[in-house]
Amino acid sequence: MVGIAVLAVALALGLTVTKVGATRTGELALDESIAQHRDAVLTAVAMVINVGFGTLVAPLLLLVTCGTLWFRNRFAALAIGVLTIIGWFSVEVGKVLVHRPRPPAAAVHALVSETAPDSYPSGHTAFAASALFAVVAVLVLTRRPTRIAWIVGAPLVGAVAVSRLYLGVHYLTDVMASVVFAAASVLLATTLALPWLTRLRDSDLRRAQRPPASRDIGLRRS
Repeated sequence: MVGIAVLAVALALGLTVTKVGATRTGELALDESIAQHRDAVLTAVAMVINVGFGTLVAPLLLLVTCGTLWFRNRFAALAIGVLTIIGWFSVEVGKVLVHRPRPPAAAVHALVSETAPDSYPSGHTAFAASALFAVVAVLVLTRRPTRIAWIVGAPLVGAVAVSRLYLGVHYLTDVMASVVFAAASVLLATTLALPWLTRLRDSDLRRAQRPPASRDIGLRRS
């Protein structure tokens, strides 16, 4: 219920800021100010983030990460993959319903061409946030500390969010809403899939605790 309520609030916020306009909210002025303070190094970093967390490379990174993790912990591989995808795709609901225009390229001197009216929320930021929340969910379900995940993941999400403003393709509420969408959808998905996730976790734990000889026999039988 909390996840559903938060998603509803996020949608309402998107509709409101779109109706009010980025000029009146001050978001356009912020983007214009950022555009005046660019340099070669920051631009290079922002462009790398743009490609790495985009729709072409991000799924490959997720696939490689989960594929590598599969050989050590199948539960973590499946759960992180599924929850990240759910959190990432949740922003598509906002993009379709809110239909917010992108910042005017000429005014913000956009470094990336984005013309579709799908500014709210940011898909790049949503992917980073969804991956973080998925990892945290898995750590919580396996009763492991989450401190390192937050220390590493939160600054990364922040960097992706700032890069979207830096490139001139999103407004501040776009990237903020992405984190909210990701958090709410991962929470909702984890709650609804908790019985399946618990069974998968326990099965993987039993498999890891079996002696190597028993696992080899089980594999030959299967």
